[in-house]
Amino acid sequence: MTSSPQEGQAARPNGAPVVLITGAGGTIGIALARALASRGARLALSDRAETPLRAIAEELSGTAIVADVTASGAAQRIVAETLGVFGRIDGLVNNVGVEGPIGPIEEISLDEVRRVFDINVLGMIALTQAAIPVMRTQQSGRILNIASGAGTAGSAWMAAYSASKHAVIGFTRSVAREVAAAGIAVNALCPGCVDSPMMQRIESRLAELHGQDRPVTFLPAIPLGRYVAPEEVASVAVWLLLDAPMSVIGVCDIVDGGMRA
Repeated sequence: MTSSPQEGQAARPNGAPVVLITGAGGTIGIALARALASRGARLALSDRAETPLRAIAEELSGTAIVADVTASGAAQRIVAETLGVFGRIDGLVNNVGVEGPIGPIEEISLDEVRRVFDINVLGMIALTQAAIPVMRTQQSGRILNIASGAGTAGSAWMAAYSASKHAVIGFTRSVAREVAAAGIAVNALCPGCVDSPMMQRIESRLAELHGQDRPVTFLPAIPLGRYVAPEEVASVAVWLLLDAPMSVIGVCDIVDGGMRA
């Protein structure tokens, strides 16, 4: 994926771009932070898990903001702290996400479903609401919402997660249309099965449901024959955040080794 410097950098100010990443202490968040740092981006990194967050922030000389995106006022505080350090926000990555309950729809708790939507959807909406006024003032910005391949099709036993990621995609497409004229590009990224602790938890839980002694694997459904590496997700995210033409708006890029082809 390539673009001319004029297209990819049209809305970027002089100097290194400032990118705010939520869920920065997780598998994809860490890979993305490292990839952006290698391109010279200045990073504001947020997560509720303080230990991994501070470790990656120290490694990359980023600013660590410990916060739970579901807490009242957290989104505004995260954005305010980012502005306090850098004075602007060129990119926002809404990367917080949980898999939630896995099981038959008639057996999962509605409280667990609400928690999934609080984290995967409402937290993303709150951060977007807090960041867009900043980007409107700048007349530039890029927002990337980390959705999932599960947001493009159904996923048996994972209705809450799949529904939340469908919501992420619908939100992305709607807001993309709303703010494009202000010079803000909003897009989504849909990873498939990523080699990560979350994937291991999903496999183990599905094995329990099916009465198997070993974890379930999705490899037979993936033409590439392996799970996606976090660094592969990060490389596409970096392109969308730093290099893509500003005409790339409202897309949902799938990175899944051909699983949804």
